[in-house]
Amino acid sequence: MRRLADVNYLEQELEDLIQSDPNVWRFIREGSLDGVWYWDLENPEHEYMSPEFWRVFGFDPSDKKHLASEWQDLIFPEDLELATQNFLAHVDNPDHPYDQIVRYHCADGSTAWVRCRGIAIRNSDGKAIRLLGAHNEITSLKNEERSAKHTSALLTMIMDTAQSAIIGLNAEGDITSINSAGRDFLGGLSADVPFKWPDDINFLETVSLQPLEASKDPMRRSLAGATIKGEVFLMAHKAEKDPRYVRVSSAPVDGGEAALHCVVILDDVSEQERHRQQIERTSRLDALGQLTGGIAHDFNNLLATVQYALQLSSDTTDKALRDKYLEVAFKSVDRGAELTKRLLAFAKQQPGVRRSQDVGDILDEFRRLAKPLIESSVALEFQVTEPGLLAFCDPAQLQNALLNLVLNARDAILRSGKGSRISVLARSVNEIDADVTLRREHPDTYIAKGLYAEHFADRERDDNAAYRYIEFAVTDDGPGMTGEIKRRAIDPFFTTKDTNSGTGLGLSMVYGFVQQSNGELRIYSELNQGTTVRLLLPRGTLSGPRENPVEREPEIRGNGERVFVVEDEPSLLAMMDDLISSLGYQARMFQSGREALAALDAGETCDLIITDIVMPGNLDGFDLARKARQLRPEIPVIYMSGYTGYSESDMSDVVGPMLQKPCSPAELAKTMYDVLRPDR
Repeated sequence: MRRLADVNYLEQELEDLIQSDPNVWRFIREGSLDGVWYWDLENPEHEYMSPEFWRVFGFDPSDKKHLASEWQDLIFPEDLELATQNFLAHVDNPDHPYDQIVRYHCADGSTAWVRCRGIAIRNSDGKAIRLLGAHNEITSLKNEERSAKHTSALLTMIMDTAQSAIIGLNAEGDITSINSAGRDFLGGLSADVPFKWPDDINFLETVSLQPLEASKDPMRRSLAGATIKGEVFLMAHKAEKDPRYVRVSSAPVDGGEAALHCVVILDDVSEQERHRQQIERTSRLDALGQLTGGIAHDFNNLLATVQYALQLSSDTTDKALRDKYLEVAFKSVDRGAELTKRLLAFAKQQPGVRRSQDVGDILDEFRRLAKPLIESSVALEFQVTEPGLLAFCDPAQLQNALLNLVLNARDAILRSGKGSRISVLARSVNEIDADVTLRREHPDTYIAKGLYAEHFADRERDDNAAYRYIEFAVTDDGPGMTGEIKRRAIDPFFTTKDTNSGTGLGLSMVYGFVQQSNGELRIYSELNQGTTVRLLLPRGTLSGPRENPVEREPEIRGNGERVFVVEDEPSLLAMMDDLISSLGYQARMFQSGREALAALDAGETCDLIITDIVMPGNLDGFDLARKARQLRPEIPVIYMSGYTGYSESDMSDVVGPMLQKPCSPAELAKTMYDVLRPDR
């Protein structure tokens, strides 16, 4: 037995062993070690521990003896038992690994997790005489593992608490994760993941009830990398009698593991969808009743024309006259067939399918539909600001929404005896304005949740891209709405018409359509001036789906010019102050036209006036512009209004650009630049 003082013979022996046996060196090299130990199994009280061994646990190596009892006093008892079992097994059988994760008490009272591995050194007879080992300190990994397990358990609890079906799919379409609601949603599945999407569950066409083609199927689209935002589909399960309406949202998992390619969220919205459809059907029947009334009037005229033409043709012996009368009759029959076709097309339109459609085509078809309903004393005008615009929505619901808005405008004009013009304008909105929070707080603005999500994504995106939209504005020059009527305008069954003149569901249906389309409904109205109802809808593509974000237009900056901004709404005025200053101008804010005029009269420098139209008091935006020109004849003016019914004749002597609220920063910047530099 060697003396304890000579214990370092093991260190020298280990160094000799490393030099003579390449397998030993490979073991140490590949271990990425936090400590090495070498145990004399023939003298088991002797064991060499490298300095790193003790430093891992916070001890000074010089204070420690090379005794096995030193570390055995620090290891957790249950872990020592595990290590002992593995040690005995490895000594008896070289193929049994000496490899375990154990815990040690550290000098500061904390716990260190260590992966402890070893290999027996055997003599020529195969007897284990030494045990060479290495430690890897893995405390941080174990903490991360525990944190990950806690997070996983928390997420599992949240997922299982959620009423939505949350399903993770791999690239092959196998379900790799699913919450409890998802299992119930898919028919009470109990199979362990991963498993195939059930063959007896399909998404159907709403009309034919046949399975959707691959390009429209939400699961196929999700697997192909598409992002779906709350689209409603009809889903059928062979075990269920009736199909149900399902709202589908999905997103690809960027850089995810092979086990998770995309996540799909399903919600059963059958009750809400059928309720929405009931409201829409009631509203459509109301519109259809008015439509048939207008067409019936046209039919009476056509029938009278046919009757007179036939009567005259039978009374004459002149062949040329007879042919002329018969040609008139045939043309009247053709026109009657066209009216019938139009009526049937409107009645049979199937709602629920969003697709891209040319805005010009939508309004052309709507013009033919709505024209017979409008009295000759009321002009119905249409304008598309640029060709080739595509809207992504349900065209049938859009036409129904526009029809309700036009009929509301017509009824307001006829009941009040004020007004003579209704216009339908479609324009591109390159990006939603920056004051989405302000618009949310505006009492007459109704924004879909999906639009908020898109706006947030636009702000967070680092590629300078943004979603684009199509705006449809229906404007009349009728009596306008009181504040109370505006506040209750979209309430179901609220109506200002006679008891037998309407259901009160028109604007409620329009609101539902906007929410379903991830759009926005905003009502602008001023008493004795008129009303504009604006619908903001997603922009489409020639290939059919929703347009992806596109590069923003560059902002044209000013050169320190001084701009007077006149707006009576304080929150909007503050937003305009920040926006105009950020564009390189000096902004001066006023809440009334009289304040702005007083500043001009006092000699303040002003290079441009931007003014709202309708403001409290007896000085509106047009009056302000006229009086400002009397003080400064050269000063340019830009008008801003949510009401789109103004024309150049309303501007009188001071004609200037009319920007529709909201306008994008890029549009405002370009308009300011153009009026300040008209010769460039």
